Amino acid sequence: MVIEYLRFQVPIALREAFIKRDAEVWTASKQQWRGYLGKEVWIDPSSSDVILVIRWESIEAWQSVPQAEIDRLDNLMGELAFPVQESRALQVRKFSH
Repeated sequence: MVIEYLRFQVPIALREAFIKRDAEVWTASKQQWRGYLGKEVWIDPSSSDVILVIRWESIEAWQSVPQAEIDRLDNLMGELAFPVQESRALQVRKFSH
């Protein structure tokens, strides 16, 4: 499993609207994509950070999403489109007991 980690700085007054729009636009679309496993939204109560943690079966599944689809969804975010401040790909490591 691979984790797509995205950190945004969203003004606190717009945080709930951003999270709702993200669910309507991005989460609804991702549920149709091969290899998408789920997503969590983390907020930092002491800052304007909103962190999206997205789980994928593999890096190949994640990177198979066409750029045109990413651009289309970014446009649908409208005035709630904020730039990604940090992006990471993390691999989940499993250990046998």
